Formats: sequence, C-alpha cells, structure tokens
Amino acid sequence: MKFTAMISVFALAAAGPAAAAVKLINKDAKAHDIKIQCGSTSTGSIQSNVTREIGKGPCSVTVNGSSAKGADGDTLVIKGGKVSKQ
Repeated sequence: MKFTAMISVFALAAAGPAAAAVKLINKDAKAHDIKIQCGSTSTGSIQSNVTREIGKGPCSVTVNGSSAKGADGDTLVIKGGKVSKQ
C-alpha cells in the first residue's frame, strides 16, 4: 500500500503543473475591442490596465487590425493599440 501511494505521488509530481491558459494584458490607458479565437471565435472588449485569461491555447487575438498568436502559458500584450506576444 505504501509503495503504491509513493508511486502515485511521484507520478503526479512528474506530470508537473497543468498548462496555464493564454493571458491578455492591456497596458494602454483606454479600452479596446478585441476578437479572440481559441477554438471558437468571440468578440468583446478589454478595459485599460487589465489582465485576463482568454482560454486554452493556441489562441489568436486581433486588436485594431493587428493580431498575435499564443500557446498555453503565453502572454499577449496590448500596447499602443497593437497586440504582440510577450
């Protein structure tokens, strides 16, 4: 029983942390309309100086005609009205 428990703990530790979602940070002083594609497409807005998780990657974000792609754990940043991968 102890041996099985030790193997289970080791297996969980070896798997590592679960992959994080793609984050979007708006560093601008104004809100922006955004288009997000993470499997499905959605539109909305992000307020100024806000960070939010947008979904499991790969994801694509479009802001004012510029776009960037990110995978799980990546951070996309809006600055100067344009989005880019950090």
